[in-house]
Amino acid sequence: MEVQADPDGLNQLSVRAVEWDAEFIVYGVCPVQAFGTVRGHDLYFRARHGEWWCEIANSDGNLPSDGFFCSDGFYREGSDPHNGYMTLTDAVAIIASFLREYTVINATPQTTT
Repeated sequence: MEVQADPDGLNQLSVRAVEWDAEFIVYGVCPVQAFGTVRGHDLYFRARHGEWWCEIANSDGNLPSDGFFCSDGFYREGSDPHNGYMTLTDAVAIIASFLREYTVINATPQTTT
């Protein structure tokens, strides 16, 4: 995973993670947000009001938080002890953990029995 600070000094980090086929930008303070893609699907992260969530859009491009929880999208949430003021590097660490889980679960097609 390659993390780069903004060359113009903006409060944002650009992340390229070839191991997960992901690219995203993390920025902001209360909320801290990230937008990007993973394996061709939209990725979104948000931390505010003591909570964070991270999600990947389903095969139709719909995010779970937009009401598509019962789909092939992927969603996780957790508590934010910084109450929306987490560091960008902390956000990147949460997203990296999320991507690890997503790529393990989605490593091979799932079958039903």
